[in-house]
Amino acid sequence: MMKSTEVKKVVNRVKDVRTKLLTKINDQTWIDDAKKYADKQKQEVKKIINAENLAKVKGFIDKERKELEKLQKQLPNEVKKLRSFVQTQRKELEKLLRRVKAGKGIRKAKKKSSA
Repeated sequence: MMKSTEVKKVVNRVKDVRTKLLTKINDQTWIDDAKKYADKQKQEVKKIINAENLAKVKGFIDKERKELEKLQKQLPNEVKKLRSFVQTQRKELEKLLRRVKAGKGIRKAKKKSSA
C-alpha cells in the first residue's frame, strides 16, 4: 500500500513537471514581440528611404541599435532559464526513477525470502 502511494506521488510529480515544461515551451511571447519589432522597423525604413534625410537615418540607426542590444540581453537570459529548468526537472525525474527502481528491488527480495 505504501509503495502504491509513493508511485502515485511520483506519477503526479511527473505530470506536474510535464505541464510546466509544456507551458515553458509554448509560452513564446518573445517571438510575437520580435515580429512586432520587425514590422515597426520595416515601416521606419520605408519612411527613411522616402525622406532621404541623413539625420533621420542616423537617428533611426541609433534607435535600432539600442533596441537590438536590449533584445540581445534578453535572449541569453531566457535560454539560461529554460536550460536550468530542464536540468532541474531531469534531476528530479532521475531521483524519482531511482526511488521506483529501488522499490522494485526491495519487493523482489521480499518475495524470494518468503518463498
